[in-house]
Amino acid sequence: MQSHKSPQILIVCLILTGLSCAQCSKDNRSNKKGGILISELTITGPQTLTSAEIARIVAQLEGVCFDEDPDEIGERVRMLFQGRGYFKAEVKALRIKPDDPLSVPKPVTVEVEVAEGPRYRLGEITFINNHAFSEDTLRQEFPLKRGDIFERDAVATGLQSLRKLYCSNGFVDAAAIPESQGGSNAIMNLKLSIDEGPQYHLNHLEILANKELAAKLQMNWKLDEGEIYDCTYIDKYIEANRHLLPPGFERDNVQVVADCPKALVEVRLNVGPSEETPKALPKNVPCESKQENPK
Repeated sequence: MQSHKSPQILIVCLILTGLSCAQCSKDNRSNKKGGILISELTITGPQTLTSAEIARIVAQLEGVCFDEDPDEIGERVRMLFQGRGYFKAEVKALRIKPDDPLSVPKPVTVEVEVAEGPRYRLGEITFINNHAFSEDTLRQEFPLKRGDIFERDAVATGLQSLRKLYCSNGFVDAAAIPESQGGSNAIMNLKLSIDEGPQYHLNHLEILANKELAAKLQMNWKLDEGEIYDCTYIDKYIEANRHLLPPGFERDNVQVVADCPKALVEVRLNVGPSEETPKALPKNVPCESKQENPK
């Protein structure tokens, strides 16, 4: 099935192709002095997608710049099909035709053949090795319900929410490893292995600023030493204290040091010159990794 372009898309394609130095709507190039810009994309092969669905996939890639790497572009196409439930979609063939070899980035026409396979729906989501939170609590972090189309982006959103839940409750090192398990009747089950790690507490806060400003900022800091460390608190604190912080103060101006064996966190806010000489921050201390026994 071939995509059918709307008049608006055709106009955009013509404009992009005619530019000697085209602008990227999104730029994924590792080298800004090279790469390609997809001025036109044609998808053939799908048997179940409508022309409207294919056009939406096409619209997400036209005007976007990439390195000149067919494998990367093929993977991007496959991911967009997975985002619509076609978890086992395969890119059968991909051709890149330059429109203007001298332009930077180089406008190209891309033709891709895709076998979309069955459209999967969610079966069960199960969790193993979770101790801090119940399975019901973790399940609520995922927007997908049983029977919903198994969308890649929805799974990613759930994983991000899961990470935020753990991190805001002191489990800074927590990770969830997903494993998808295809069943019969195009049902996809999702199993998540949880590695919670230690629950961190705030050991000490240091604010580098003049004495008056440091006192105000210290008063507004509501996370007490000894409390469970909420890794989302710093962003909230910065937004709530913009009127006190210098212009351009961002998360990069905050140093966070974690001592995993002791499960303690040190936080330093570099706001400005301090009247006292700051002590050197301790280094991050990771927990000992479990290494495989040598064969």
